[in-house]
Amino acid sequence: MSRIVVRPAGAVTKQAVRANGRADAETAARLRLVVSRLARAVRQHGAAGLTPSQVSALATIEEFGPIRMSDLAAREMVGAPVATRVVASLEELGHVDRVDDPTDGRACLIAITEGGRTTIAALWNERAAGLSGRIGRLTPAQLALLERALPVLEVLARDTDPSSSAPNT
Repeated sequence: MSRIVVRPAGAVTKQAVRANGRADAETAARLRLVVSRLARAVRQHGAAGLTPSQVSALATIEEFGPIRMSDLAAREMVGAPVATRVVASLEELGHVDRVDDPTDGRACLIAITEGGRTTIAALWNERAAGLSGRIGRLTPAQLALLERALPVLEVLARDTDPSSSAPNT
């Protein structure tokens, strides 16, 4: 089995402690199932009338500030046409605006509006309340383990390397 070590600064290293070749596949399958179930449970706590793609794009725009469409597509791991459609729908709802790119007069950036910030904050509060109840039922040891695992999960969530689906050797 593989062991992930989280360093205090948030750096993640992998120490090869494989007992058999199936450990990574089994871990990936369990993680996929757990993440899917948690995501479904969290989504049940409001969506502010937005699709999952809209919520994800809006959160990315909020996190990274004004962003080029191509960068948004890359971060969301979708093609440019999909990102364009999602942004157009968010623009119609008043959640984002296109603003001039200060470094390139020919381009524009996608920026979140105050209405978008209000919507995403309300959504996060509503969803966090639902997840907080589950977290509140954990033992102190389970909560500490979850807190130590979060940096690893964040690394996995932000990994956009297309070769990451290849097994590590």
